[in-house]
Amino acid sequence: MTPRDAARLPSLPRLAILLPLLSLVSCATGRLQRLPEQPPPVSSAAFAEEAARLAGHPWREGNAVTTLPNGVRFLPAMLAAIRSARHSITWENFVAVDSQPVADFTEALCERAEAGVKVHVILDHYGCSTYGKEHLRRMRAAGVDLRLYSPWRLHRPLAYNHRTHRRILVVDGQVGYIGGAGLAYAWDGDAEDPTRWRDTMYELRGPVVADLQRTFHENWQELTGQTLTGAAYFPPLTRQGSSRVLNAPGSPQSGQDTIGSLFLLALRAARTSILISHAYFIPSREFEIALVEARARGVEVEILVPGPHTDMPLCPCVTAPLLRQLLDAGVTLREYQPCMMHGKLVVIDGALSIIGSGNLDARSFFINDENNALVLCQPFARQQIAMHRRDCQRSRLITRADLRQSWLPWLKGA
Repeated sequence: MTPRDAARLPSLPRLAILLPLLSLVSCATGRLQRLPEQPPPVSSAAFAEEAARLAGHPWREGNAVTTLPNGVRFLPAMLAAIRSARHSITWENFVAVDSQPVADFTEALCERAEAGVKVHVILDHYGCSTYGKEHLRRMRAAGVDLRLYSPWRLHRPLAYNHRTHRRILVVDGQVGYIGGAGLAYAWDGDAEDPTRWRDTMYELRGPVVADLQRTFHENWQELTGQTLTGAAYFPPLTRQGSSRVLNAPGSPQSGQDTIGSLFLLALRAARTSILISHAYFIPSREFEIALVEARARGVEVEILVPGPHTDMPLCPCVTAPLLRQLLDAGVTLREYQPCMMHGKLVVIDGALSIIGSGNLDARSFFINDENNALVLCQPFARQQIAMHRRDCQRSRLITRADLRQSWLPWLKGA
């Protein structure tokens, strides 16, 4: 979070934030789906079948997936898509802070709504509480059908812990965007300094976009009871590329975990390499075991996490014991240095990439609504690996000495 964004939030001692934070984490309990201990390799038909079972969705052939690193690339692309809309726009977003990116999105959505395009927006009540009342008023006045997800209710206070953490944008049912970024000054740049975050969004074209639209529709129907149908939302989709993609929505309040189960399945299936670049790497014991066992069978494992610039300074304290175990097992650990690294990427065996909004933590598995995508395509995986290598050039290796961190500096706000 940038200084300008942080200035909009109340200034509280970290200890005052810690107690409610821990209470939320303590609610993140659940169980992963039953998984094979030794699944087949990720490029096999048997793996694809098991992944589809866990996700509850089929794989889609013939998709194009474009990587958009940092806001300097994904914000213009998403805005251009919105401005090109002729029939419908559906947008679900977790976090936004009143800023130029918010103003740009608001204006583009309003212009399209006033032109007769059907615009449906879901903003998480908690994450978008700083969106800006004037922007909300402007959208509603322009005809945008805007809903706030899981607002505070006095008679159901615990329900406020359930958030939509998804980032989904679909335009005319033909092009979609997923990832982990929000709208704020933090995302309005190219990771050039500590005030501009490192993050990635992805553009999808092809048959899988209909599955992404259905994922948005799931929460839209929950909020409104309305059904979005017809060619404005679900047009015929043709082959656009060579990527095989499995859309994997996570809706733990209405069904079994999918996000964590698919992550764990992929780690267990690895034969040669595991690459993880994640902002909030707080895996459970099952994931630690999977990574240690992968190293024991000769798999190269490399993990990139945020370094000195992070919006969750508690994370290094919580994960230090785990990271020490992984270092002892031979895992390569790196810290990203220039700014907050907010990306969410896993690449297995140079073939399978897992992208989207889901973090490697219990909240994403058992509390939040999420949306990930599994992309089975070696050229795409090579692009992700190259992007990761560029990030590694701006990182430093973590040693065991780095993990002897006291909780006291964090509690003091150091």
